[in-house]
Amino acid sequence: MKDNAINHYRRFVAPLMAIMATFAICAPVLAQEEAVVAAVVDEGSITSVDLAQRTNLLIFFSELPRTQEVAQRLYPQVLNIMIDEQLQIQAAKAHNVKATTREVDEVLANMERGIGLPPGGLDKYLADKGVEKSALQHQEEARIVWSKLVVRKFSSQATIGDEEIDYTLNGITENQGKPRNLVSEIFLAVDDATQDEQSKQGAMRIMQQLRSGASFDALARAFSQNASAATGGDLGWLVPGQLDDQIEQKLNDMRPGQVEGPIRTLDGYHIIALRDRRLPGGSSPNEVTVDLRQINIPLSAQATEDEIKSVLGTAEQIRTGIANCASLATAALPGGARAANVGRVRIGDLAAPLQAPLMGLQANQMSQPLRGPNGVMLLMVCERESQTAGLPSRAQIKDKLFREKIDLLARRYLRDLRRAAFLDIRR
Repeated sequence: MKDNAINHYRRFVAPLMAIMATFAICAPVLAQEEAVVAAVVDEGSITSVDLAQRTNLLIFFSELPRTQEVAQRLYPQVLNIMIDEQLQIQAAKAHNVKATTREVDEVLANMERGIGLPPGGLDKYLADKGVEKSALQHQEEARIVWSKLVVRKFSSQATIGDEEIDYTLNGITENQGKPRNLVSEIFLAVDDATQDEQSKQGAMRIMQQLRSGASFDALARAFSQNASAATGGDLGWLVPGQLDDQIEQKLNDMRPGQVEGPIRTLDGYHIIALRDRRLPGGSSPNEVTVDLRQINIPLSAQATEDEIKSVLGTAEQIRTGIANCASLATAALPGGARAANVGRVRIGDLAAPLQAPLMGLQANQMSQPLRGPNGVMLLMVCERESQTAGLPSRAQIKDKLFREKIDLLARRYLRDLRRAAFLDIRR
């Protein structure tokens, strides 16, 4: 069983998880394997031990079965990631871009706190997992130098004007009343036609791993080729129109908790996870608490049309005759109706058919009649508390648009580095 530190770690902030995804936890048998060159990348190389360590790490944090069969299936994808990292490190070196000791130490110190370790406890933690601290430092340096390099090279091309911010903010404002989806994504780019089949097969392998129980978060950090990889693929809360039409169509048919893909767009292949949905009330059912009353009007399952019509008439009489929860408490209800005090409840904890009606009710409002197993039901909200997300600030929008532009330019730059590189893949 994994220790508590691992559980704390999986919940830690996204950038630190991304760091952890670059060092290896190696089974003793693999640690003793003779190192042979798996790939040559210009003047650098990747050994079979390097590849085994990274693959074991991915298996460990993705919660996949730790078997040789699973490792063999992952090797091609992991090797591609490691080749890209070699190219990134070499490009940074050519441009004299470096990571300072302080920058690396700050990340390691944050990691130490996030895992719940005492100061200086990270060294022992890594040793217990069979990980050399120097390996972690090296991988973190690679992440830092690539980030520095692409910002230095492309900041002037990724400027964000007021018009872009206004356009984005207006779109968010106009869609405030529409359903919103909390989405995560794994994206494999197709920058030219020769990559299409490789990216498609990679996406299909990732889907297979997800069906086998792998962590979406961990696979996104390891394989996704856009900026959201650093946050486990998290795209945040999205309104209609913010994603490609092909993805929007899939999202419309999905339920929270579902994963779909691969979905082909002009840019590449997407795997999407719908984590939650906010209904037109503006919040997720999991974010709204109500003080609820329930009115039941008995009706037999074998009721005739006339009986049903009579009960619906009684329900309408109650709806129009009771103005608020205070009057409900003292009202004499017609037609054998009885009121029950459900009390304070989170809408997300109720049965799915009740959630949508309640999301549209404010305090002292009553729902339309709902057919239940023992009759007709009315719901009345006496108090409502919600945690709705406000509009992002202009600074937040600007930062998001900047990161998206930098991410696109960085992908193109890495593609060009790969095309120009001497690659000898031997595994």
